[in-house]
Amino acid sequence: MSPRRRRFAVIGLAGGIGSGKSAVAGIFKRLGAVIIDADEIAHRVLELPEIISAVVDEFGPEVIEDGAVSRPALAAAVFSSRERTDRLNAIVHPKVIEKCLRLIADKRSDPECLGVVLDAPLLFEAGLEELCDSVVFVDARDDVRRERLASSRGWTREELSRRENLQDSLISKRKRADYIIDNNGSLEKAVAEASAIWKSACGS
Repeated sequence: MSPRRRRFAVIGLAGGIGSGKSAVAGIFKRLGAVIIDADEIAHRVLELPEIISAVVDEFGPEVIEDGAVSRPALAAAVFSSRERTDRLNAIVHPKVIEKCLRLIADKRSDPECLGVVLDAPLLFEAGLEELCDSVVFVDARDDVRRERLASSRGWTREELSRRENLQDSLISKRKRADYIIDNNGSLEKAVAEASAIWKSACGS
């Protein structure tokens, strides 16, 4: 009798800014997952001519530099209100979802692929959780996240608060997740929790 094929898992990662989702995605990658970086996909989507045109129509030509969307200029125009953020998301997210669906289907057809992890900063806001079998919330205390962001991006406490006010609340995201990984600093604990989740998701 041939061995039973393990289940193909689609796991979504959610969490606050600076919680360490990318680090946790790296753990899953070492366990055998293919990582789909939705943020990277969104950046490529912003290079599409039809998306550039829609962004200019919505936010004006000042967000364009040398024919391309200037991410700093777009951030300055968009990250001032939830309404403006939602308008940008309405332009970008449908294409991101389309490309994620295509990648998931491609990997699902690969008998060597055990599953994918969807690393998406706006997993719930974009509706990407609908593509997932389960969602993992990467949890980290506010002080840990502030320290990480101050070191990696030079963000102040006020900048973190401003950005997070444009997203769904962490309480809501945590409640909607199927699993929680503690990522406050203990790598061994995060690895153990991710390993248990991966084994459960893919089957033994």
